Amino acid sequence: MAKFAQYYLEYLKDNLFADKEWAERQKHFGAYFESNESIDFSLGEDEDRKTYKHDVYHLSTNKDIIVMRIANVKTKEVIQDFKTVPVRHEPPCFVIIDNRDRCRRIAIQKNKESFSTTDSLKKILQEVLNMRMTADHYMGLKLHPQFYPRDFYKAWRLRQNTTSCIRFNISDGILPNKFEGEDLDDESIMDFAIKLNEEGYRKKYRPVLELNPAADLPFLAVDESSTFIRNLVKFHANTGAPIEIVTNDGSRFTCFIDDGEESDSIVTNEIDTETLDVLFLDTAKKEDEEIKKRITAAEKELVEFINKMKVEADEENGKEKVA
Repeated sequence: MAKFAQYYLEYLKDNLFADKEWAERQKHFGAYFESNESIDFSLGEDEDRKTYKHDVYHLSTNKDIIVMRIANVKTKEVIQDFKTVPVRHEPPCFVIIDNRDRCRRIAIQKNKESFSTTDSLKKILQEVLNMRMTADHYMGLKLHPQFYPRDFYKAWRLRQNTTSCIRFNISDGILPNKFEGEDLDDESIMDFAIKLNEEGYRKKYRPVLELNPAADLPFLAVDESSTFIRNLVKFHANTGAPIEIVTNDGSRFTCFIDDGEESDSIVTNEIDTETLDVLFLDTAKKEDEEIKKRITAAEKELVEFINKMKVEADEENGKEKVA
C-alpha cells in the first residue's frame, strides 16, 4: 500500500499585479502539469544544481486530477565483481494533485527510499512552483500540512451532526507491554480489545469495532461519559492506531498520531501502489484490452480516494480561506 500525507494549497495575493490574473490562478497552476516538459523541478546553482525528474498523468475522466511521479537523485552502493560500487539511484515518489474547481488538495507519498520525509519533497515542490507563479503571474503559493487533531472528542464534536460511524481499528499498531498495567476507568472492554489486538497480529486478521447510531437516530451524538469509548481512545493512544470518524456523505476523518517520522501528525490516507503503477505503463502495453480495464478501474479508485481527502477554498476579503 502507498501511504499519502495530506497537504492543501494556498494561493497568495501578495502583489498588486496579481489582481489581473487572480481569477485564473488554478488555470495557471494546472498549466505547469500540462505535460512532462511544462515545468523543470530544479534547484541550486552550477555544480550544486539538482534536477528532480518527473512525469505526469491526467485522469481521462477528469483532467484536473493529476498523478505525478517525481524522482530523487541518490547514490546507492551495489556489489559488482566482489567490489562495492556506487551507482546512480533515482527512486520515484507519487504526488496526487486535485486541481478541480476550488479544490486545493495535494497528497504526497510517504516513501523514505525516495525522500526522507514528505516535508522534504513538499519544500521542493513549493519552492519551484512558487518561483514560477511569482515570475509568470505575480502571485505566490504555499503548501500547508493538514494535521491530525490530538483531541478525539473535539474532532467528534465538530462533526457530530453528520457522524454516521466511529471506527476503532483494534489490530492497527503495536500495544506496549506497560499498557496492560495502566489504571483504566473500567476494564470491561480492555481484555477483549487486547486479545483482539494479539489475535490480529498472530492470525493476520484486521479486527475493527464500529459504533453506529441507533436505527431511529440520524447521527451519532458525542458521548464523553462512556467508559467503553474512553478506554478505546486510551487503547488507540497507546498503539498509535487511528480512529476514523465517518460522516453521512462517506467522508472519513482520521484522528490520532500516525508514525514517528517528521510528518508524524499529518493526516494520511492509503491506496494500493498497483493502482498508481498501472497509470504509467509503457504506451504499447496500454493498448492491451486487459490493461485498459485495469486503468479504468484504477482511475475510478483514484477519484474515490481523492474525494475522501477533498478540501475546498472560499475567498474572503480578497484572500483564500481553505475549508
